Amino acid sequence: MKELLLNKKSTILEFNESKISSKDIRTINEFKKLVVNEGDNGLRKISKVLKEKEIKSFKASNSEFKKAEKLVNDQLKNAILTAYSNIKKYHEKQLDGLSINKVETTKGVSLWSEFKPIDTVGLYIPGGTAPLFSSLLMQAIPAIIAGCPNIVICTPPDTNGKINPTILWVADMLNIKNVYKVGGSQAIFAMAYGTESIPKCFKIFGPGNKYVTEAKLQVSKDISIDMPAGPSEVYVVSDDIEKVDIIASDLLSQLEHSIDAKAVLISKNKKLLKDIKTTITNQKESLNRKSILNESINNTYLVKAKNDKEIINFINDNAPEHLILIDDNFVKIAPYVNNAGSVFCGKYSPESFGDYASGSNHTLPTGQAAKTYSGLSVKDFGKTITFQTATPEGFLALAPVVKTLAEAESLDAHSNAVQVREIYAINDVDTLSRTSFIKRTTKETSIFINLNIDGTGNYNVDTGLKFFDHMLEQFAKHGQFDITIKSFGDLEIDQHHTIEDVAIALGEAFKSALGDRNNIERYSSSESLVMDETISNVSIDMASRTLLKMKTSKLREYVGDFPTEMFEHFFISFINTLNFTCHIETKGENSHHIVEATFKSFTRALNKALQRNDTNIASTKGSL
Repeated sequence: MKELLLNKKSTILEFNESKISSKDIRTINEFKKLVVNEGDNGLRKISKVLKEKEIKSFKASNSEFKKAEKLVNDQLKNAILTAYSNIKKYHEKQLDGLSINKVETTKGVSLWSEFKPIDTVGLYIPGGTAPLFSSLLMQAIPAIIAGCPNIVICTPPDTNGKINPTILWVADMLNIKNVYKVGGSQAIFAMAYGTESIPKCFKIFGPGNKYVTEAKLQVSKDISIDMPAGPSEVYVVSDDIEKVDIIASDLLSQLEHSIDAKAVLISKNKKLLKDIKTTITNQKESLNRKSILNESINNTYLVKAKNDKEIINFINDNAPEHLILIDDNFVKIAPYVNNAGSVFCGKYSPESFGDYASGSNHTLPTGQAAKTYSGLSVKDFGKTITFQTATPEGFLALAPVVKTLAEAESLDAHSNAVQVREIYAINDVDTLSRTSFIKRTTKETSIFINLNIDGTGNYNVDTGLKFFDHMLEQFAKHGQFDITIKSFGDLEIDQHHTIEDVAIALGEAFKSALGDRNNIERYSSSESLVMDETISNVSIDMASRTLLKMKTSKLREYVGDFPTEMFEHFFISFINTLNFTCHIETKGENSHHIVEATFKSFTRALNKALQRNDTNIASTKGSL
């Protein structure tokens, strides 16, 4: 153990790390060539070089998944399920804010962003001295929450060519079937470039030894990787000599990872720094990985600080992977920590909680990378795309600004791309185009709508509910509205949110397209439509007074996949959003006819009420 006294100067610790030799790099380069040029056969040649058991089929079979289920005891399964629940709960919250709802930056110019998952991701799960099924949880759960459709796992088999059963059971629990018996640098190359068995991945995640790390650095020129990875490290801050046993256990919990793991104790208490040596030595003797600890213990620093300011500066200079603030007054330090992978506050927050089951992610930046990198999260498994659109009025408002800026930078083609559009925008403004675009996002759904009130009945509708789609198509066709609707939502859990949110978004689209409602007919009285035995009558007043009187014959529970309890609710949501008065009465015997006749008569009445009327104002008050 090394001792250090802090001073006013910045102090960056230096550790003994197992560096990769030039010979090892040459071997890794040879492995890369074999995988890139020969695929699966190259992997088999590498296994022979390493004297590993020959693998006939790299992909884990269904029978191997079934056998694994029997080999994992119920106590471990229960613990894993608890960890899974906590990790999932915390990481689901990380989705909030990754997408941004529509923002109008200039009147008529709207921007929004969408978080989109990476198509294919590769997860490396160490399986050597300690098969890390916890690492699979930490990588796979955020990948699933992000929505990654293709998840590939590579993990080294044991000397018998078998994957650790707990790793297989966790993968099966998470419904991941693409699990491959490949480890080391060759696994990284296989996921980066693809083989006959192993799919090519767009981004690779996961910790590993120095050979895996070197391979990740090499492939990072061609694909993405999660973050720079190095030996595990922990920094503990405490002045409480009564907690010397806790402090020693925290230091050893990281030192057992590998011979080049790092541990640091920072304290203002000189006696604590002296006594910790004996406690570490005593605890070490009872631990299973003593052979590793006997070496890694040399990578321990005992750091004496004079005050809290020195401690804070030292932490931020070294940017530890794990930082444990053991003392109850941790608030003296915590608010000032700018550089750290993960911080554990108080004596009841061991780093082991974060490694396994509290819910935080244990894939963290090492070697001072926490100055610019964060721990693994949902956002690492996707990317954010910005979208924007403008109305003719919005375009004309912003066009002069953009032309001025482009010309100031001598980029006249940029200016020209604005200028050639101006005549189109001026014409659209003169004809009072009644169009709109709406994006509505809730926790349950994302709805996109393009609307042209003065259309010809063109439609493109996809809500995931076939009968509802059919009704919305009739809405467009019989109302002579051009409508495009795309809805994303979890229909297996709740169809109601989709129907309600589409109705609200459609109301918002009509409200936006109509503007101030001047120069429209306003009224549509007794629009009647007959469909076999069914007759539907609808009357509308487009004044901004919200009222719905709706009466229909009794309906069966479902028409196709459409729950009829949402039938009236669709009209309530649409009318409340657009704000107008409507009376609907439909009589019939066939539920399908009743619903369809109502949609058709309603949209025909809406069409008439929204017809342009430039000759008079439809209200004595001068506006609706």
